[in-house]
Amino acid sequence: MEPNLAKLARQLNLRNADRPPLLRSLPAVILMTDDHRLADPIPALARLPLRSMVIYRHYNHPDRDKLAWRVRQACRKYGHLFFVSADIALATRIAAHGLHLPDRAQSHLRHALQTAQSCGLMVSASVHGLSQLNWLRVFAHNIDAVIISPAFATQSHPGAKHLSHQIFNQLACLAYRAGIAPYALGGINYKHLLQLKSAPISGIAGIGFAT
Repeated sequence: MEPNLAKLARQLNLRNADRPPLLRSLPAVILMTDDHRLADPIPALARLPLRSMVIYRHYNHPDRDKLAWRVRQACRKYGHLFFVSADIALATRIAAHGLHLPDRAQSHLRHALQTAQSCGLMVSASVHGLSQLNWLRVFAHNIDAVIISPAFATQSHPGAKHLSHQIFNQLACLAYRAGIAPYALGGINYKHLLQLKSAPISGIAGIGFAT
């Protein structure tokens, strides 16, 4: 991972860690695994800053559980937090730290959050707009982080419209004031992160910066 990008993400994380203690326990860098762009995520974990976070999203891998366990073990080695996306059963089987809720897993949000809480899991959630964030803020006491995207044009969704800086900042501020740690996802590099440094983000999420 580019040292300057990691350093700036860490600076933003430290600057915005004056909220409740839980926000201070969340790292500056989140790696989102991906079946296609990061088929084998294990080598990428060594390139992350120590004590980063990994969200396991290999939904279609033929040996999904086995790979999840290998990623979990690697996260333990490097001190990374390990979240599983959209599969609380897998998250509990391999002793994940948390559950990530993408859009498709938010249709029964109240139940998902109650189940995560009963299993002792932290929770992160995807956010793409104001109405979605407003709904998540109703349950702010059960959500630790939101990953706001797309902050910039991204390889994952070529040609897709990204959020304006104004809207991104608004979303980040609303989440921060609710006690939820906001992260920026989508086309993140050092130059782009400089453009977001006025927002109260806790760090960055992505795939490309670790490949």
